[in-house]
Amino acid sequence: MGLATKAIKQKIKSVNNIKKITKTMEMVSVSKMKKTTERVTRGRAYSRYALELLHHIAGEDHLTHPFLEEKETGKVLVVVISSNKGLAGAYNVNISKALGKYKSSTKNEIDCITIGKQSEKSARRNGLNIIASFINFSEKSTSEEFLTIRDTIVAEFKTDKYEAVKVLYTEFKSSTSYKPFLMQVLPVKEEIYKDLLLPESGENSNYNGKKKLGSYTFEPSEAEVLDTVISQLLEQAIFHTFLESLASEHSSRMFAMKNANDSANDMVSELTLYYNRVRQGAITQEIAEIVGGAAAMS
Repeated sequence: MGLATKAIKQKIKSVNNIKKITKTMEMVSVSKMKKTTERVTRGRAYSRYALELLHHIAGEDHLTHPFLEEKETGKVLVVVISSNKGLAGAYNVNISKALGKYKSSTKNEIDCITIGKQSEKSARRNGLNIIASFINFSEKSTSEEFLTIRDTIVAEFKTDKYEAVKVLYTEFKSSTSYKPFLMQVLPVKEEIYKDLLLPESGENSNYNGKKKLGSYTFEPSEAEVLDTVISQLLEQAIFHTFLESLASEHSSRMFAMKNANDSANDMVSELTLYYNRVRQGAITQEIAEIVGGAAAMS
């Protein structure tokens, strides 16, 4: 009996130690999610206007620029955004599945730029070529830190190897709703941004899909202005999708740790009940042996 109860007590102690860790991780994720969600919310207005401007630019037939030209090369560059860490529920798995689904649905060859260690694993798991990998980003990162990624994307697209650049990220809806989303960022096409700019339910938007740029004079030149504007908007798009993914990651980890904590509580309750039963059984047996011994001696 002593060995059995000792083993059960040790098991209870181990589960309680794990519960402390999962509870701490849950609380940290809650805090990080709130901060990141605030950044996402603040940035959405700017991102929406940025998308609206891209939509207007793409709708001007007289404008010409490499970022606006459609081409067929049979190759697509996908920027995959995921996390550096695990223990985030189905967050990383869903990105990997979405990447695999896109691979099976397209005839184009796919190259990847990965952001996050887990996205690199996802690309390799799906047998895709990785041309660049970035892992040094966190909730403290700023948009300026994404210049290297933007410059890599622009440089690769200007080589004419790729007919399109897409971003695979996790779109954050709420703390309980987030899903993988594949968004094309290059070339800039009017119909892509028109769909993204449709007013959301309950959201105030003055966008009606009919506004035009109007007449503009480009200085120093049309090409230089478009090159700068689209590059800056591309940087903002990459940064915002990263924040959306980060908020989704923290939310997914929060629920994963909450579920782990609940499971640990259930396990401790079951083990405690089992421990009491074993202990009570041992006490009952000892009493029976004492009574039996006393009866034999009388």
